[in-house]
Amino acid sequence: MKIRRLIVLSVGVVCLFCLTGCHKKERIPTPELTKEQKEEIKQVEVPVKRYEQALFQADLNNLPAEMEKLYGQYPDNLISRDCWKDNRMMQGLKAYLKDPTIKALYQECQKQYADMSDVQKSLVDAFKIYLTHFPNDSIPTIITLIPGLDFSSPSVFGYGNDVFICLDMYLGQKYKYYSEAGMPLYIAARCERKYMATDVFSKSICYRHLPDKTLLTLLDNMVDEGKKLFFTQTMFPNVKEQDIIGYSEEKYAWAKKYEGQVWQYFIENQLLYSKDETVLRRMIDETPFTRDFGNQSPGRIGAYIGWRIVNSYMANHKDITLEQLMQNSNAQLILKESYYKPIFNK
Repeated sequence: MKIRRLIVLSVGVVCLFCLTGCHKKERIPTPELTKEQKEEIKQVEVPVKRYEQALFQADLNNLPAEMEKLYGQYPDNLISRDCWKDNRMMQGLKAYLKDPTIKALYQECQKQYADMSDVQKSLVDAFKIYLTHFPNDSIPTIITLIPGLDFSSPSVFGYGNDVFICLDMYLGQKYKYYSEAGMPLYIAARCERKYMATDVFSKSICYRHLPDKTLLTLLDNMVDEGKKLFFTQTMFPNVKEQDIIGYSEEKYAWAKKYEGQVWQYFIENQLLYSKDETVLRRMIDETPFTRDFGNQSPGRIGAYIGWRIVNSYMANHKDITLEQLMQNSNAQLILKESYYKPIFNK
């Protein structure tokens, strides 16, 4: 099956000791809010713009004029100035809109996401919490797209003050085109509607608050991933932990049960300060399981342990704000002051 990529109309686009199964959520200090800020939070709205609808509602016989009318309604990385004067670009866009697979994806997206009010409400609730921690920050515009099953790229990404959601990556793990396009099952399992709102924070918004630093060691990467997960969990306090990290019930149960053994393995094999790319990929990247621990284990086990370390650190530093946590790039200090000591279950 031939899949086209999105035609982009621009030149560039725990407790003191972390007990297994006892993952306590701690209250995090927030800045003092002014009366005006409190009122703004109450009235938060999260605008959602349907770029894919705008494109497919365009008259293909008069595409340049249609794009000129849309200019200014969407960011320049989608519709750039004078793109409608570029004949080759217009022909490419027309080919994209007439592609049978893209049309099928669009129809399925409109079927499943004709109404996105549930996702929008989840985002509104999350951004209200977000603004209590970051009152001077801004609410992004959410823009939906259909890139054409480009599952090598993020399903959500930020650009400026916009957050882009690839709707075709949230059509349910059993959607027929996923298997036809060769999408691995462990990736398809994350293509569920329930992950969309949390992905906005874990794949985009959290990066606003992470320092620009090269991550060298496994520990650096673990704590960085742990901070992203902790950040997202803070915005979605009622979402199950397994859904924050994207594990099935079975995989999450395994991670909880064998947390101590995994930690001991890291220590005994001196992996925490490893800079070996193969080690980083095995422990941090999206994979169906972690090779070192067998087929029943989840992937991203290093991210899970990093999350537990960050949870323990915050439980023992009740004066630390979320912004201070996110900006702290000293992974070794966070580990040391977390007093992280998981139980070894036999």
